[in-house]
Amino acid sequence: MHTRHQLIEMLADHKEWQGKINFYKMEIKALTNELDDFVKGKSSEIDFVQVEHFQNQFIIQAETLDVMRHDFKQHENRIESSSKSPLENLAELHLEEKEKLTQFEKGFKELRESFHAFTQKEIFN
Repeated sequence: MHTRHQLIEMLADHKEWQGKINFYKMEIKALTNELDDFVKGKSSEIDFVQVEHFQNQFIIQAETLDVMRHDFKQHENRIESSSKSPLENLAELHLEEKEKLTQFEKGFKELRESFHAFTQKEIFN
């Protein structure tokens, strides 16, 4: 059984996670716009296979965030109901949700770096 303080901390984590999801959604929009602007300014010499790769990755990342937002909301509902009907593995589930976000952030950072390396390489070619 979890204490009231632990449940409040978990709910605070969820608020932070939702903020991060909103941040990454805006980042994806910004990167998509950056890619669009980049393509508009280039001639036929651009590597359109890479452009399509990044377009697809931005779509996939946005969809992943939507799934995570849903999963986090479901977990938040479990936390709120746990005060009435305790769940034994709630802390374990909470850590699993946290790890999903951590892994997303790591992958997104790599994608952003890869995208910027691509645009810089194309600019100087």
